[in-house]
Amino acid sequence: MRTQAKWVWLVSALALSACGDYLSGTYSDGAGVTQYEFTDNGNVNISVLGSDVAAEYRIDGDKVVVSSAQGTVVLTRRGDRLYGPMGLQLTRKSDNP
Repeated sequence: MRTQAKWVWLVSALALSACGDYLSGTYSDGAGVTQYEFTDNGNVNISVLGSDVAAEYRIDGDKVVVSSAQGTVVLTRRGDRLYGPMGLQLTRKSDNP
């Protein structure tokens, strides 16, 4: 019985640890100039002033590290918002007015 309890605990821990590995959904700034569309496979499409860039991302605690051929940007995740350099604030698109 103890062995079964250990397996249940191990499987539960692994399932919970995987929950935070990906981000999905579309985030944009208030003016609609910048948009990040995250998929749960580690890819993100970034649109800035009509130009699109394909990138990859990874989650590191509350940080979202986005990397593309153009460089790397680190966003900080707080709830349903992402904060970036130079005052960038992205909100889930469904939450935007």
